[in-house]
Amino acid sequence: MYFFRGLASALVSGCFFLLGAACSFSEDAPAPELPPGVIIDKSPDFANLYLGSPCIEILPDGTYIATHDFFGPVENLDLRTHVFESKDKGQTWKLIAKIPNQRASYLFYLNGALYAIGWTPGEGFRDATKDTMCAVTISKSTDGGHTWTTPNDSKTGRLVGGTKDMSVFCDPAPVLIHNGRVWKEVEKMGDFNRDSKPRFYMTQYNPMCASAPVDCDLLDASNWTFSNYVPWVVQKDVHGWAEGNVLCTPENKMIIQMRVDDAVRDGKGAQIQLSDDGKVATWDPQTGFVEMPGGCKKFVIKYDEQTKKYWSLVNWIHPDDVDAPDKERTRNTLALVCSEDLKSWEIRNIVYRRADLTIGFQYVDWRIEGDDLVCVCRLAWDGAHNCHDANYFTFFRLKDFRNLTRKDDAPTWISPK
Repeated sequence: MYFFRGLASALVSGCFFLLGAACSFSEDAPAPELPPGVIIDKSPDFANLYLGSPCIEILPDGTYIATHDFFGPVENLDLRTHVFESKDKGQTWKLIAKIPNQRASYLFYLNGALYAIGWTPGEGFRDATKDTMCAVTISKSTDGGHTWTTPNDSKTGRLVGGTKDMSVFCDPAPVLIHNGRVWKEVEKMGDFNRDSKPRFYMTQYNPMCASAPVDCDLLDASNWTFSNYVPWVVQKDVHGWAEGNVLCTPENKMIIQMRVDDAVRDGKGAQIQLSDDGKVATWDPQTGFVEMPGGCKKFVIKYDEQTKKYWSLVNWIHPDDVDAPDKERTRNTLALVCSEDLKSWEIRNIVYRRADLTIGFQYVDWRIEGDDLVCVCRLAWDGAHNCHDANYFTFFRLKDFRNLTRKDDAPTWISPK
């Protein structure tokens, strides 16, 4: 989603693999502090090239696979998803593949294969005045992420979109495997349903649900079902929506929980209702908003059978930052939250916090491994010029997450510089 959110800033993407590579700074500038966690990759140009779309998956043999892409105002576009592997529980990583012409990929493992579902840009996608003609695509690997299929057509992974009348893309938001189907939120690009707010471009995203049987050929578009799309309705003090999670509620109802740009309070989500077969999506703006801490930045929600709770890692607004002028760009606190009903949330623990609004612990993706969460982060750290434009891709482990409390909060990290 960051690419289209950045169209107003003319963001484009580039592609480099420079793990541990040196970055350019003036002779008088101090070198940046190393970020928390394990550095998987970092930008070779903090000012112009940024890391996005973090995702992680655990293979049956215990191997971790992590992916990201790049964005930023650079030339020589390279639209690949970069694939990394760790054989030692995240301590060290190596680049093993680059998925061609696919961005914002989300990983999932099913029936002996690893999949990455994302989107492929069409001609003109760099220019907000042109029809982008994006297509949702899916790639498959049967060797642990080292080689991937190429989605050339509707039989090999090109699922929907790619035409002037049907431009569709998706975000690095979760895939849900539930009730014998694979579920994913995708978004039809439409006209700006705009107001005067700064991120009006988020009003052009029209969520829809894509789903397919778990036992089908997922590369064949004819096996996928797509719901109708849901247009945004202009709201006071709310700028639009993006990056939905398909979820099953405690009442066994299917919903899409959307991130909502409530930049005034930062505590709102929107729930789109889905029919049981995923073919019909409905939303009532009068009743369809719910409270969610950190809900105006991207989140990943997953259900934990052991606790019977939904968990997420969010950019909650810490009480010390309630006066921050833009809540959507306040990403310097990462909090572990949980809910029993997807309506009332508890702040369980502060995982990271830094007293600097240019820092961003954002877009965290994670998996449950025993008692731990294994996580990857799009991190804007020292040297980044704002919290959005991340300069690092990192891994960290949240140990014994179910038992963490506010007594275990991480201290506020204040740079000596």
